[in-house]
Amino acid sequence: MNVLGLALANVRALRRRLYGLVALVAVAAAVCLAALGIAGRAQGATDSGVTQSSANRSVTVDRPADRPDTPQLTDRTAARLAALPHVASVQHRAQVSFGVLTDAGDTVLLYATTYRPALPPPVTKSVREDLFPLRPGEIVAPAVSQGVDLGALVGKQVEIETTRFVRPGEGTGVTGHARLVGVYDPTWQLDNPDAAYAADATVIKWAADRAGRPEKTYLSGIGYDQLTVVADRAENVPDVMRAVQDLGYPAVTLQQQLDALPAVLEMIRTVGRVLLGVLAVLAFAGAITVTGALSRQRAQEIGVLKAVGFRTRAVLTMLVTEMALVGAVAALAGAALGALLAAGSAAVLRDSADLAPYVEDRLPLPAPGTLLFLLGLTVLVVAIGSLAPARKAARMSPTEAMKDW
Repeated sequence: MNVLGLALANVRALRRRLYGLVALVAVAAAVCLAALGIAGRAQGATDSGVTQSSANRSVTVDRPADRPDTPQLTDRTAARLAALPHVASVQHRAQVSFGVLTDAGDTVLLYATTYRPALPPPVTKSVREDLFPLRPGEIVAPAVSQGVDLGALVGKQVEIETTRFVRPGEGTGVTGHARLVGVYDPTWQLDNPDAAYAADATVIKWAADRAGRPEKTYLSGIGYDQLTVVADRAENVPDVMRAVQDLGYPAVTLQQQLDALPAVLEMIRTVGRVLLGVLAVLAFAGAITVTGALSRQRAQEIGVLKAVGFRTRAVLTMLVTEMALVGAVAALAGAALGALLAAGSAAVLRDSADLAPYVEDRLPLPAPGTLLFLLGLTVLVVAIGSLAPARKAARMSPTEAMKDW
């Protein structure tokens, strides 16, 4: 029988003593594979979804309050910005406050906001699938605002109160009605913690009434409070931002506003590396412990092998091969367990509206090449861990090995 066949026979005979090592390495490998798989798929989703999304290609242009020589954000300004190189579109935002009166007598102060396709709110409940563009008289509010649950009002007519200009510093309330057609996750606050989206015509009318300006001349006089310039590609965003700033407008990219995102992704990758290190340490320490213990228990067997002509190298190869086979079994078991763990973790994460886009895959394991590398690395670490105690056992003389030590 060759060394490989002998090692395989020994593993079968000693399988009960090896269950502990197999379980230890398999569990560590499963956790590592699941974490790396979810982190890798999250990174891939970010690269493919976020990098070229209209949100990540957007440049936010605010009203030039401290620059009187710079024109306001009117339709003419929007057309001027749209003519800049690498600009795909310009989307406007206007806001005006209004109150929503609930059946319980609560008054919730919200800010009617024009909808921008580049920055869609994460709608959690609505009366129809394609909610935008909104129709006149419709609003979409945060699910919870100022402690009031607005989700229960979806689909209902709500009483609202807007403000009409009377004289400088004075206005009068105007009561009306609107239909709440949807609510969004209140943690999404890019437009304002209490932004409520409405049709453009509705927002402009309320804003003009509040400012005491004719609705037809409001945009040409006061204009929008913010414009969103969307670049054609993510790599052109810095050039577009500089071009906007050269015109005298304060501008910032959403990439700058979301600068915490790369840090989060780096943290996920770091956790994966730490888990990989933990797997290596556990596999290495387990192999040393188990190989040393088995070598002491099998001293007489080793002595017999040396007595019948097995050389030190052959005995060493047999012992290390045994541990390599154990490592292979543990790696395969870890891969199967890791697949179950990854699938379960992904299912749990998909229940979160914020995390669901990053774990769309049912089985978020690493790429096949990475998976094979990790499995091979597990086997290699176990084999290396067994090398020192195996060498010590293989170097024993037949006489010494036959002793009960």
